[in-house]
Amino acid sequence: MNAAFHRYWTARLVSYAGDQIARTALLVAVFDRYGGAAVGLFLLAATVPRLFGPALGALADRFDQRRIIVVCDVAQAALYTAIALLSPSLPVLLALVAAASVAATTFTPAGRSLLPELVGPERLGAANARLAVGVNIGFAAGPALGGVLLATVGLTPTLLADVATFGISAVLVAGLRPLAQRGAASVEPLRAVLRDGLAVVRSNLVVRAVACGFLVLVTFAALDNVAVVPLVRDSLGAGPIAVGLLTSAYGVGMVAGPLLIARRADRIRMDLVLYASVLVIGAGTVLTGLSYAVAFAVAGQALAGAGAGWHNVAADTLVQRHVPANRLGTVFGTIYLFPYAAEVLAYLAGAALLGVVGGRWLFVISGLGATAALALIVPLLSRAVSPRRRSPVAVGT
Repeated sequence: MNAAFHRYWTARLVSYAGDQIARTALLVAVFDRYGGAAVGLFLLAATVPRLFGPALGALADRFDQRRIIVVCDVAQAALYTAIALLSPSLPVLLALVAAASVAATTFTPAGRSLLPELVGPERLGAANARLAVGVNIGFAAGPALGGVLLATVGLTPTLLADVATFGISAVLVAGLRPLAQRGAASVEPLRAVLRDGLAVVRSNLVVRAVACGFLVLVTFAALDNVAVVPLVRDSLGAGPIAVGLLTSAYGVGMVAGPLLIARRADRIRMDLVLYASVLVIGAGTVLTGLSYAVAFAVAGQALAGAGAGWHNVAADTLVQRHVPANRLGTVFGTIYLFPYAAEVLAYLAGAALLGVVGGRWLFVISGLGATAALALIVPLLSRAVSPRRRSPVAVGT
C-alpha cells in the first residue's frame, strides 16, 4: 500500500479515536450536569444531522474530497475548542454538537470516496480491510480512553485532546497531493450532482442490495444493544465487569475480522464476504443469547464483531467498485442513512420486546433476524455481480 494511503489511514485512526473520546466524555458530563433527559437531547443533536447525508455527501462529488476532509477536521476542532473552553449552557452545547455532527457527516462520504483515488480499483479490498482495522481500533479504544481521561484530568483537557486529534488528521490529509479533476463533475451545479447521485441509488442493484441489507440487518442486529445488560445481569448472573467484557469483545472482533482478511482481500469475492459476514453476525449473536457462561457470551460477541467488520469492508468495496467515482459521495451519504434509521427501529422494538421475551431470547431473535437479511441481499446482489453483466463501474443498474 502506498504512502498516501498510510497517511490517510493514520488520520482516520487518530480522528475516529478522538471522536469516541469526546463522545464518551460529553455523555457522562451531560448526564452529571443536566440529567438523563439531557442525554437523550445530546444523542438527538448528534444523530439528526446524519439525515442530511445525501446532500452533504454530494459535496464530495462536486469538490476535492481532500479539501472537504481538511475543512471538516478544522471545523470540528474549532467547535470542540469552544465547548471545552466556554462550558456553554445546554442549548448552546447542543447546537455546537449538532454543528460538529454536520461536519462529521460531510467527512464520512468524502473519506469513502477518496479511497479509490488513493489506492486504485485493484487494491480497494485490502485498503478497506486495513482502514477498517484502524477505524475499529479507534472505536474499541476511544470510549475507554475517554472515560479514563475524564476521570483523571477532567472534561476540558479531555476535549482538548480530541481537538488535537482533529488537528493531526487535518495536517496529515492536507499533505496528500491534490486530487485530479474529474471533468464535468467539477463544474456541475450541486443540485444536479445530488439528483444524478440519487438516480444511481435508485437504479444500481449493488447499492440497493447494500442499502436494503443495512436496513434489515441493523434493525435486527441492534436489538442486542437493548438486551446486553439484562442478559448479563438476569440470565448470566454477572455484574458490570461482564457487561464491559461483552462490549469490548465486540470491538475486538471488529478489529480482528478485517485484519484476518486484509492481505488477501483483493483476491476474494466481496459478495461472498458480505454473505459470510451476515451469517457470522447471526451465529455470534445467537451464541451470545444461548450462552450459560460469560466466557461463551464473550466469544459470541467477538464472533459477531468480526462479522460486522467484514460486512463494512465488503459493503464499502462493492459500492466503490460498482458506482462511478463522481457519484460515490452522494451514494455513500445515502446508504449510511439506513443504519441510523434501523437503529431507531431496533431501539423502539427492542424496548417493547425485552419485557416480553427477556434479554436471552431477544439476543436469539436478533441473531435469527440478522441472518434472515440474506433472503433480501442474495437475490439483489447475485444479479448485480453476475459475470454476464457489463463492466461494474460502467453500469447504472
